[in-house]
Amino acid sequence: MNNDRFQSSKLFNTNYNYPEGKDLTINRGGSSSGKTYTVMTVILTKCIKEPGITVTVVGQDIPNLKKGAIRDTELILNNTPQLRQWIRSYNLSDRIYKFKNGSKIEFTSYDNEQDAKNGKRDYLFCNEVNGISEGIFEALYIRTKKHTWVDFNPSAEFWLSLKKYEERPTSRVIISTFKNNPFLDITVRNKILAYEPTKENINAGTADTYRWKVYGLGQYAALEGAIYKNWRSGQWPEDKELTIIHGLDWGFTDPFSLIEVGIDEPTKQIYVRQKVYQTELIKWRKAVSDNVRVGQVIVCDSAVPGNIHELRMDNHEAYGAWKGKGSILKGISWLQGYSIVVCNSPDIEHELNNYEWAVKENTPIDKYNHALDSIRYAVSWYKMNIVRE
Repeated sequence: MNNDRFQSSKLFNTNYNYPEGKDLTINRGGSSSGKTYTVMTVILTKCIKEPGITVTVVGQDIPNLKKGAIRDTELILNNTPQLRQWIRSYNLSDRIYKFKNGSKIEFTSYDNEQDAKNGKRDYLFCNEVNGISEGIFEALYIRTKKHTWVDFNPSAEFWLSLKKYEERPTSRVIISTFKNNPFLDITVRNKILAYEPTKENINAGTADTYRWKVYGLGQYAALEGAIYKNWRSGQWPEDKELTIIHGLDWGFTDPFSLIEVGIDEPTKQIYVRQKVYQTELIKWRKAVSDNVRVGQVIVCDSAVPGNIHELRMDNHEAYGAWKGKGSILKGISWLQGYSIVVCNSPDIEHELNNYEWAVKENTPIDKYNHALDSIRYAVSWYKMNIVRE
């Protein structure tokens, strides 16, 4: 690989020359787009041009670093004598490159946030940041003087998108795809192109919408094993006559989730919007009364009958959700029979993107399901008491 050409590429220049006031560069991209290789080339160049700096490269764990950033660094140095000549030594056990001008690059991982609070640096690179916890990232980010880079494949939403790091004024986002890598092997390129849902690929059996979105286009997509793929973002139809039912999951240490569900049976569409999605909600009775009109149905997690009784005392039509053998899978099946329209509800979208089947057959994971349980309670009650299926 000719590294001089790579350094002159748009992806390199954009990562190297960050605007004033921006201290976080987010590289979101598809497979083989050259994200990690580019950032490591930027870091090596910075180490040469800025004597005496310290750069920390962090991964989920050391094996992941060895397969990612460390391997790419070795490739860059092996292919670029003009960079390699600046290296004074490499400590294999400590994974530290030292430069002749006093700069150094350290490759490491951290077990917890407290561990990450030790040490400061000029530059930081979090390789495959979706494998690193937000607490560890923040502990490192706040102790970085000049600039931070992160990279990842958007195979599922995680804390970076949920906490809106991409939208912060001190951040910038670079979206890259395999088309940004002029040195990509033609065989790998063709494998990625085979995921595109074209007529030819569909007929050939290689088309895969999820893989094309994530690995081809560098876009967020629901997990490959996502339970609900039958949804889209949209607006609540104020002019439609819907059957309105509210679902409620108490949460306690998890989010208290009150979701309004509007069912349009003739078109097999369900509209959902979050009314309350909040942890450690103390005044929950007021929150319900502020968001649900008297006389509307509220289907609640039946684990707390006392709370349901209090809602009835407030003149709400409150019921306990159906729970028992087969209730979860049956409720999921009923929901999958509708097209779900999510209306201005980022927490519902986040759960839909991350709620997936566990390794055990026909068993969903027990997380990312607070709002989705609320919706399932409402739809199950509707099916059993209104349409009587």
